[in-house]
Amino acid sequence: MRQNLVPGEIIEGKHEPLVSKKDFLIINSERTSQLKEYKTDNIMLPLKHFIHCDSCNKPLTGYLVKKKGLYYYKCRTKGCCCNKSAKKLHLQFENKLSSYQLDDKYMDVMKDVMTYIYESATKENKESESSVKKQLTGLQSKLETIQERYAIGEINIEIYEKFRKKYQVEINELEASLVDSSISSSNLEKAIEKAIRISSNLNELWLSGDLAQKKKIQNLVFPSGTGYNKLNGEVRTNKINSIFSLIPLISIDLSKKKRITDQL
Repeated sequence: MRQNLVPGEIIEGKHEPLVSKKDFLIINSERTSQLKEYKTDNIMLPLKHFIHCDSCNKPLTGYLVKKKGLYYYKCRTKGCCCNKSAKKLHLQFENKLSSYQLDDKYMDVMKDVMTYIYESATKENKESESSVKKQLTGLQSKLETIQERYAIGEINIEIYEKFRKKYQVEINELEASLVDSSISSSNLEKAIEKAIRISSNLNELWLSGDLAQKKKIQNLVFPSGTGYNKLNGEVRTNKINSIFSLIPLISIDLSKKKRITDQL
């Protein structure tokens, strides 16, 4: 299972697995490669198709000016004239990425926040799961009762089959709706530790990574991609991963508190 609140981590569920962990990792590794790797991909243009033009909302493509040996991003919309040096756009993207990077001194606070968010987000699911389990217990008890009554001859085969099928259908429906998404405390701690490591090292991971890693970082932090406004020359973001969106808010709040404390 994957949890958006603990990005980059695969969690083992408590349900019986359909395939082995080894096979699961192999299958998903192949799928990831097939989905993300294209012949036209270029390590020099990692933001290609990820960043879009704000004017026409079309994804930017890229090209190489061979005489200069420089790469550029451009909008394919005729007459849009959105054209930007890859080097400059990458620098702007790095600046945007760094604003969601976690300062090492706030790691412990962020761990507490992430744990609280996960527990709050899953509270409703746990309550719903508890209700479904109670209903299942009641239906299974009813099923056992009619089986016993049939066995001792209190009801005939027609009545038994009628209610057995009814209860079994209801049981199957409830079991299908029962998704065990719980994460053990040890798994949650590992997932949060990994998320913290990533969030405290975003720029370096993006800069030093290969094309696949750059794309993973981009999509992790900005799941809906980013936009480029040619008028003011800025990289704009629409949707931000809920964990990373908290980082600048927490950092600002803690900085204010520290300044007040120092003044006192």
